[in-house]
Amino acid sequence: MTQPNSLRPPEPCLPDDWRDLGALAGHIVAAHHRYVREAVPDLTRHLRRLVLRQGLNRPELSTVEHTFAQLGPDLLAHLDKEEHILFPYICELATAESGHRPRPLSPFGTIANPLRMMEEEHLTAMDQLIALRDLTSNYTPPAAWPQADADCYAALARFDADFQRHVYLENTLLFPRALDLESRLS
Repeated sequence: MTQPNSLRPPEPCLPDDWRDLGALAGHIVAAHHRYVREAVPDLTRHLRRLVLRQGLNRPELSTVEHTFAQLGPDLLAHLDKEEHILFPYICELATAESGHRPRPLSPFGTIANPLRMMEEEHLTAMDQLIALRDLTSNYTPPAAWPQADADCYAALARFDADFQRHVYLENTLLFPRALDLESRLS
């Protein structure tokens, strides 16, 4: 999957331990997956309160809440698939390479199959985030809003930025390298 240039973060300077696919997957889980798991319930509560306080004057907030209510659980399920199926296999590939062993058996044929599914799910989530940006004028609250309500938009913006970085690390670094490693071990 390619991201539009406007959404693509700058090419990162890779820490040395990220050259190990297991370490990169571990970083993604520790930094980005953990953040999503913490942020989804918090944002869900904040959006509910925002709709209750501002919804009469801003009817689009119901659509914001509904869109996030779809996005959040879908992302949590997505993380579970990565953490319990895909990432352990990627770690097995890295271990096989470092131990000069053959490719481990895969429950899904080739890694290209789950990678394609994960990338499709990333695209769906990105589409939902684009919708949220549009509905919120790029997370810009009205000037008259109290700080607590403006903070909700700021939290949505942080969530969006983190997810873009998360997807970049997976789609641009982890997934292509895992696919290449599986191919080399075959």
